[in-house]
Amino acid sequence: MSQTQADPLQLKAQLLAEIAALPSDRLGAVLDFVRSLHTDSSIPSAQAFLSHLKTIGTWSGNDLQDCLEAVQNSRGEAHFDSEPNPFES
Repeated sequence: MSQTQADPLQLKAQLLAEIAALPSDRLGAVLDFVRSLHTDSSIPSAQAFLSHLKTIGTWSGNDLQDCLEAVQNSRGEAHFDSEPNPFES
């Protein structure tokens, strides 16, 4: 059974157990995260998403060429610092 299909009471018990095992200095981050789930507006509704899809491929305004030039002029060579590598132990 996946976590999203588990019994809500089991999920709550698991959450409480995980929270109880956390160091106290991490509890604020957990609280902030849970509160953000109540107000997270970054997940668009299906209606908003479909409405947005209608605008793809269109451009309003007369500054397309200026915008393209600005993007091209702001490009630069990417630099990646591989030390220390956070994915290696």
